Amino acid sequence: MKTVFAVFAVLFAIWGLGIVSRDINTCKILNVDIIKGCRLLGLFVAVQVSVTIAASYGWLPAGFADNGFFAPSFYGAYALHVLLTAVMGILLWYADIWPAGDAKFFMVTGAMLPLMIPEIQGFPYRTFFYFLVNIFVAASFWAFGNFFLAGLQKLDKANFFGGVYHNFLEEITRIVKRYRGWQLLFVLSGMFIFFLVQRTVSLTVRLAAARIVSDPAVVFFVLFLLWDKISPLFQKKAWIIASGIFYVTFIILGVIYMPDRLIELAETAFIDSLKLSICIVALRRFAVFLMEQADLQLVYPEQIKPGMILSERSRILVMGDPNFGGEYNTFIKEGLTELQAQILRDNAVRMREKIPDFKYEIITGRPFAGWIMFGAILTLVFKENIAVMIFR
Repeated sequence: MKTVFAVFAVLFAIWGLGIVSRDINTCKILNVDIIKGCRLLGLFVAVQVSVTIAASYGWLPAGFADNGFFAPSFYGAYALHVLLTAVMGILLWYADIWPAGDAKFFMVTGAMLPLMIPEIQGFPYRTFFYFLVNIFVAASFWAFGNFFLAGLQKLDKANFFGGVYHNFLEEITRIVKRYRGWQLLFVLSGMFIFFLVQRTVSLTVRLAAARIVSDPAVVFFVLFLLWDKISPLFQKKAWIIASGIFYVTFIILGVIYMPDRLIELAETAFIDSLKLSICIVALRRFAVFLMEQADLQLVYPEQIKPGMILSERSRILVMGDPNFGGEYNTFIKEGLTELQAQILRDNAVRMREKIPDFKYEIITGRPFAGWIMFGAILTLVFKENIAVMIFR
């Protein structure tokens, strides 16, 4: 069976590297390539199922499947892994972190991993999480390193890094203005509820499914990635009412069923919320800011074309301007639509009345399929995710 696993790995590498090559050259992941991956995945599963059936009935030669074939119980765990990977891929697409092509490549690649390495880390509850961590941590270190090296190569290093520092302070100021007073309280309360539920479930629920959220790092990472989509919900009236009902219910049930653990749960959830708050304000915003700065270009309104991606600063500018209408209530990672680009071009004169040499900030973007493939290799090769190895 080791030979079969090795053949799977070679076929996976050929398919994956083909997608990476196309993404580098065209910045696109085609559906036809994803379909090829699904067919390859179907072949992997069919071979494994055939071997399992043959081994169960004793039809295989002696020693062929020793310590190699999957027991029937594997397939239920595998289905859970595929479901978790698919849900995470859809969430990353919904949160505008990845375009559809990257999300689909992640889902198909993630589904293949356990079929190549039966003892893969975290299977089935956390493999998808380790895969994600390997992708984003590796990509972030590379992006930051390239950005600072580029700055060191500038003739005027002081102005370069001084400008970065000034822009980052502006970003932090904008966040502080956004979350103040009751808004800040509601957001902190929302985070507290997430971690309180996570800690309570991991402590009290003995079902196997609870293992998915038993590690606070999983909840932490999901909130970290999806923050821009989740945080506005914490300020809605329905959430505030539901939060009040939750706190009253939790206190009552806690006093009845686990009075000795109630304070401990609250303290732990509060600490987790505080950690996430610091990471959201410092790490996440700093990461997004630096990654945008590394790929930032300034273009005149007349140069705007469909498919271009506005920086967060430019998105905030047009979304807060009523002259642009409702066409800018949402943005997609695939870039501006034809109508959005046309409106930006048509408003060039009006924008120059405010700023004579007005330009939009455009993120050129970099192909991400390579990092997904690299994250898959790290997940297959190492027994721990890269973040644990770096920060241990």
